[in-house]
Amino acid sequence: MSYRLHARCACSSLGAPFALAGTTRKYERSRPYTIRHLFLDLTLEAPKKSVHGAATLDFERLAHDAEKLVLDAIGFELEKVELVSGEQAAPADYEYDGDRLSVDVQGKRRGKLRVTYRATPKRGLYFLEPDASVKDRPRQVWSQCQDEDARHWFPCLDKPHVKMTSELRVAVPAGWVALSNGEPRPVEKAKKKGGAWTYHFTLNQPHPAYLVTLVAGELAVVEGREAELGRRKIPVAYYVPPKRTRDVPRSLGDTPRMIELFSERTGVAFPWSRYSQVVVSDFIFGGMENTTATTLYEHVLLDERAALDVSSHDLVAHELAHQWFGDFVTCRDWSHGWLNEGFATYFEHIEREARLGRDEYDYGVTGDLEAYLGEANGRYQRPIVCRDYKEPIDLFDRHLYEKGGLVLHLLRRELGDDVFWDGVRLYLERHAHGIVETNDLMRALEEASGKSLERFFDQWVYRPGHPELRVKIGWDDGLLSVEVKQKQKGNDVAVFEFPLQVLVKTKGGALERHEKRVTETSDTLVVRLAERPRFVVWNPDQSVVGSVNLEAPSDFLRHQLADGPSAYAKWTAARSLGERDDPPSLKALADALASRDNAWMVRAEAARALGRVRSEAAFEALAAHVKDAQPKVRRAVVEALGAFRTKAAADVLRGPARSDRSYLVAADAARSLGRTRQPGVLRDLLAVIDRPSWADAQRAGALDGLAQLRDEAALPEVIARSRYGIPTRGRRAAVAALAALSDSRETRRELEDLLDDRDPHFRITVVDALLTLGDTKARGALRRALDRELDGRVARRLREALRDLGESGSTERKRLGDELESLRGELAELKTRFAKIEGKHGGEHKPAAKKPAPHSKPAAGAKPARRVKRRRATPRA
Repeated sequence: MSYRLHARCACSSLGAPFALAGTTRKYERSRPYTIRHLFLDLTLEAPKKSVHGAATLDFERLAHDAEKLVLDAIGFELEKVELVSGEQAAPADYEYDGDRLSVDVQGKRRGKLRVTYRATPKRGLYFLEPDASVKDRPRQVWSQCQDEDARHWFPCLDKPHVKMTSELRVAVPAGWVALSNGEPRPVEKAKKKGGAWTYHFTLNQPHPAYLVTLVAGELAVVEGREAELGRRKIPVAYYVPPKRTRDVPRSLGDTPRMIELFSERTGVAFPWSRYSQVVVSDFIFGGMENTTATTLYEHVLLDERAALDVSSHDLVAHELAHQWFGDFVTCRDWSHGWLNEGFATYFEHIEREARLGRDEYDYGVTGDLEAYLGEANGRYQRPIVCRDYKEPIDLFDRHLYEKGGLVLHLLRRELGDDVFWDGVRLYLERHAHGIVETNDLMRALEEASGKSLERFFDQWVYRPGHPELRVKIGWDDGLLSVEVKQKQKGNDVAVFEFPLQVLVKTKGGALERHEKRVTETSDTLVVRLAERPRFVVWNPDQSVVGSVNLEAPSDFLRHQLADGPSAYAKWTAARSLGERDDPPSLKALADALASRDNAWMVRAEAARALGRVRSEAAFEALAAHVKDAQPKVRRAVVEALGAFRTKAAADVLRGPARSDRSYLVAADAARSLGRTRQPGVLRDLLAVIDRPSWADAQRAGALDGLAQLRDEAALPEVIARSRYGIPTRGRRAAVAALAALSDSRETRRELEDLLDDRDPHFRITVVDALLTLGDTKARGALRRALDRELDGRVARRLREALRDLGESGSTERKRLGDELESLRGELAELKTRFAKIEGKHGGEHKPAAKKPAPHSKPAAGAKPARRVKRRRATPRA
């Protein structure tokens, strides 16, 4: 039985519940039969958006009394269903209801079933071609099977716990290139002009149906350098639009190095014979880790301007890591999907740390924490392992990705580098080519460490929430005190156990580490010192993650910002100083922004802190750096300048909005220009709104600026850019702006008409815009959209919107919770007073023994580069 399987998921702790009305608990489906091998022999009928051919499945009985093999198969036109023995085939008795194909296999222990069919899939396999509005769209066909969409284009057992070897043979239009899983055979080209070209691929290691892939279209193939794993060499290839081959080295060229790095870190060599990446248009995710053949969206390819401050490394590393975590070892059901996505997310940080150093690693972890907290504090909280969902895609959220990655970061801190990686290697080797659940990882790490990790997994993985901490650093009469109170509350949220760690710098220059284990709602670390310290760094290794309200003396924070031992120490000080509007703090922030000795993220956080201060001195400090050489710093500066609703701020922002070399700086300058709400800004934004840019970034920035401007005169321009034919990211920004600019009945109807759009991300944005309007009359259109919606991500958002447009909150529950929290606070205060009294009488804390640094040093000459967050509102698979 799975750990805590008997307990119901506490899928709501704050705000709205994760489990929506009518949700039932999901368990792994029984497997009376399994599939050992799949052979697809198909022809693409691109004009009809159909696929025709045969699927041959080698099956094996697992349940002794099983008589029928039941396959997932949606919307097929069946031609023949046959049991095959050698060269002979005999018709099989079957029943088919349009969703499931039940075949009487006569209780055979093993056998071969062949299904000949045609499918015109609405999911799983997508056909692209140009049209009157998008004339440059390429002719392509690509699959996207996760989570359970393989059943739309071939018959299968469409669950992650069924793994099989596979073979795919496909006939495509002449001149097209095709890619599938495994090893390719020579292409067969028809002799007659215009005849089909046939591609054939074989994968001899097992993988689940959701990782089967087929991509075909007008593509160029770029062969990369081979990854070198001792004597073994891994071929690496890139399939891209023919006009984008020059962008491959800067965008994807580090893939072989990543293969070598991940093989070394995990202790398990890349488990497949080759690796390819194919870039397609209009992809519905950012990337998909199909076994040996990852599919990527078009924005992974960077031109020279985009590469100034955008990186494809995160996405490339994420999908590559899945070749171990998800493909090599696969979650047995989707409730344990964090074993796939959490590891892939964490390996983004592993790659960044190896390439750019510890500071970049820390900033990436902080970014993921903020992304998770945004969902946890604003939408819902749930356990990472949760069975209460309607569709598996409901689980592909910030909890699965970012919180899952944060848990692995915490485990690495808890166990130390060597033990953590030994446990990961044991986990991979023990379950090679198999299926796993969370307990398998926990037991491997316990065996490697000798520690019980049950409480750790209980509080971080099996229960919702995170530490919500109030931390107060004080100095009084020779005693340094660090008081910690856990403020989190809710249904089944844990009182967390974690290490309370601080770095103390004395006036003599020494750095001392002090540590205490916290196991209760409040605790205090008390340290006797000979003199007042220069500064105290809270949580220097991010050994606990959550929301933190930090109180510390201002002089501590200023010294920490100027002289902290790491970029993390400095930028956390900058964030705290942004809440203090006093001349010394302002000067400290301005100095940090100006110092080119600081890492870029320290300077950027100082800029953002100055934006929160919003004084005249803060404006002057920011304006002085609007042309800074570092684009990531410029971006933070123009973002911060948007906080000033003055003519001077608008005048400063006009330049970068028009002509900054960086797409992202120009886009954020346009956003901030709108926030100033100054005369003439409408004209400025319309002047840049249609400038071509990577991922339509500048159009989106200008439209966001118009939304902030709140000038209804912009409505016709905004509506025009919501129309089909404008790139999707620009259209999404237009829809959001439309909801911000007008709450009229006409606006609601305009948005309702857009609920039928072909792009799922766009439909989600339309739903969000209708929710922003808050007009309950939209419920009818939302219900009708839900009835016809096939994309689980959109359906989830529709159900949430319908719930939110029909609910009112309860104040009584909040009142009772506040009273209980007040009593807890009084008790915590008494504990703190007692700890200080105890400290004055000889109970002070001794410095902790030095431990080896958990991270290697940055490579010599490594230059920091800003991590560019990939879409998680558009989750990676």
